[in-house]
Amino acid sequence: MDSNYIIAQIIGLLLIVVTFLTPQAKSRRDMLAIILLANLFSCLQFYFVSAKAGLFGLIVTTIRSFVYCCYANKEKQSHKCLLVTFIILQVFATFLGWENWESALTISLVLNTYGQWQTKPQTLRICLLLSAILMGIYCFLTGAYTGALNKWLQAISTVIALWRFKKEKNSIQ
Repeated sequence: MDSNYIIAQIIGLLLIVVTFLTPQAKSRRDMLAIILLANLFSCLQFYFVSAKAGLFGLIVTTIRSFVYCCYANKEKQSHKCLLVTFIILQVFATFLGWENWESALTISLVLNTYGQWQTKPQTLRICLLLSAILMGIYCFLTGAYTGALNKWLQAISTVIALWRFKKEKNSIQ
């Protein structure tokens, strides 16, 4: 095992802790802040396993998360042109980093772009769930095994959050 592989798995362990918190956050602003931190860890992990499509996709995702966080802190929704711009950049990043058929899975990051643009936390959680499953497969196929575990745990955490917040909403009504 080379040192890059070991570093990638250690980063993945840290990522697991950070990502597990994301869907459990009550507000969209808090979820976006945690997602931003998780994206930075994911960029590093993909760098160390030489997964170019994932790295380029996560660079776009990190920039997008930062922009969306800025809007959320001002309690505003970003413009539709930003949504379209980030979707185009995400698709471009997938093709720029294309290595093999597995690279196509990174296109699922578009789901997060849409989910984070929405104002409803539930929509963000649903997009997180779908993207987490597909990106988990990508991580596994590229050797970012702790990243795959992280994404699948994120999917489980998201399902729990969807259930929990639906239950809380039903009990309030």
